[in-house]
Amino acid sequence: MKIVLTDSAKEELKKVLESRKNDAKALRIFLAGYGWSGPSFGMALDEPKEGDVEVEADGFKFYLEDLAFENFDSFTIDYSDNWLRRGFSILPNGMAKESSC
Repeated sequence: MKIVLTDSAKEELKKVLESRKNDAKALRIFLAGYGWSGPSFGMALDEPKEGDVEVEADGFKFYLEDLAFENFDSFTIDYSDNWLRRGFSILPNGMAKESSC
């Protein structure tokens, strides 16, 4: 599993973690649901749990539930702050395995 962070995501993640010094220092990427365009993902500060995969990217630590992400190869995390959108985007880059539907 690989996580790629854009420069804007790195800058914003640093701000978030610095502002919450007493909270967890790692981020959890979670499956937030499915829609017409496919899966959507969320991110929150969290502690490790049994069955997690730990991924480091650019000095940031991420936790992912192994079973929920076994079909994904990698993710790109971006941050936008403009009149259309403000927040993080978590996009899968590819599938690690073929899914059987």
